[in-house]
Amino acid sequence: MLANLTGQTQLPCDGIVTRLGQANEIAAAWIDGNPLSADFIADVDQVSPRLLMYSGTLSSTLFGEDPRTWLKPGRTALDAFAARVLPTLQTTKRTICFRPHARHVLSDPQGTLRFLLDHDQQPFEIALSPADMLAPDMLGTIDDHLRRMFESLAPRAAMIFLNDIRLNAAGQARSVALGDGILPQELVLSLIREHVPATTPLVVTPQKLDQQLKWLRFEPSQTVSK
Repeated sequence: MLANLTGQTQLPCDGIVTRLGQANEIAAAWIDGNPLSADFIADVDQVSPRLLMYSGTLSSTLFGEDPRTWLKPGRTALDAFAARVLPTLQTTKRTICFRPHARHVLSDPQGTLRFLLDHDQQPFEIALSPADMLAPDMLGTIDDHLRRMFESLAPRAAMIFLNDIRLNAAGQARSVALGDGILPQELVLSLIREHVPATTPLVVTPQKLDQQLKWLRFEPSQTVSK
């Protein structure tokens, strides 16, 4: 159905971010995978000029742990990727919007902000995804981490991904719908009001949509679904 609405017989991406109730208004095209891997391929001819993707890892798996990812080698690899794709982005008038994650190069507020400053005036953005940036050992001080994320990144973010987080039996973080995890609702809503511009889209997954909108105390003008 979404492919028909956008005039495509097959979407050249792995997902889209659309305005709630208006699937033909596409805010971004999601491209899955690891942009730092040798076999990563992304088609710039997308249904949106904004290409949404992870910042990548030096691990052999997308969410594997490799300490090099968070150190200089990881940032060097991401900068090299940015330099390679920059001419194409400028020629085609496309933008890459990186979604930070605790296992990837852009994993914390300071490093993510530094990347944005170092690539100022270039076609690179970030989509703040607070739950994705939380590692299991951060949950004991989750309030402090959330405040730092929103204070430093929310005013600069192209969009805000709002999913929840829950630990499985092995103590590993798992992404779940809002209301099914441990995010402190009142704090998150307060941080959104304080730091997220009114024009910045809030992105939720289509699963359990009614539950998530209720959790957010839904304002129609600011919410889109992925």
